[in-house]
Amino acid sequence: MTKPKVIFVVGPTAVGKSAYALNLAQETDGEIVSADSMQVYKGLDIGTAKPTPDERMMIPHHMIDVADPMEDYSAAEYCEAAQAAIGAIIKRGKQPIVCGGSGLYIHSLLYELDFAGRGADEDLRETLKKEADEKGAEHLFAKLLEIDPSAAKQVHPNNVKRVIRALERAYGEIENEGLRDFSGTFEEKQRYDARIIRLTMDRKALYERIERRTEKFFADELVSEVQGLLGRGIPRESNAMQGIGYKEVVSMLSGEYDESEALRLVQQNTRRFAKRQETWFKRYAIPKT
Repeated sequence: MTKPKVIFVVGPTAVGKSAYALNLAQETDGEIVSADSMQVYKGLDIGTAKPTPDERMMIPHHMIDVADPMEDYSAAEYCEAAQAAIGAIIKRGKQPIVCGGSGLYIHSLLYELDFAGRGADEDLRETLKKEADEKGAEHLFAKLLEIDPSAAKQVHPNNVKRVIRALERAYGEIENEGLRDFSGTFEEKQRYDARIIRLTMDRKALYERIERRTEKFFADELVSEVQGLLGRGIPRESNAMQGIGYKEVVSMLSGEYDESEALRLVQQNTRRFAKRQETWFKRYAIPKT
């Protein structure tokens, strides 16, 4: 059978994916499926740079505001719901355009990964538990300290359960390490007839865009948004509050540093994340500047 034709727009944060996908959807009579692991959460609007209400009225967007921030939302859940959204778009005679920078979400849609009925998150958890049993809690905490020092500050080295949860988030967010056990022969498992558009730009220009966008987040009351989320009882340890921009503001509100330092840290962490995204997406397509 002929595989459905799906366009994927990928690239680092702040490179302009959303605007590009919006224009492409207008040109192709398409609808957009978000592949952003933070835009799935309701109430996380400013720091995730969600499409505006006007943009969503102009072009239908899917997989935005589908999860309660009180709950953890897995890649397996996303993959199932996003596939359904793509199928519905195709039935309407429209062009599906997947747009986002979350590598695990993109990969789970592109390829028929073996989630073994549990989800990549749970398989990674079992691997980390085994590692803790064999090498000890200190070894696991040292790993967390290396890849996410900010998260390491928030957990006790001997609290293996919380260290594992922090590692799961870190792997999912920065390097998609959870894919190690699920990436088979891509050609054999590819789900769609995919046209992959990888956006890129000069590193210096991208970093300048990141700095300006971060400043706009704070000007647009990101701090108030985070205060509201915490006021609703959403724990700072939840996946929803681990996104860049949110975790730094949470620490600021806890008195760990002031707003200027929070801004600096968000800019720094976003630059690092963008660099890792670029590395991840290089495997997919020739870049489009």
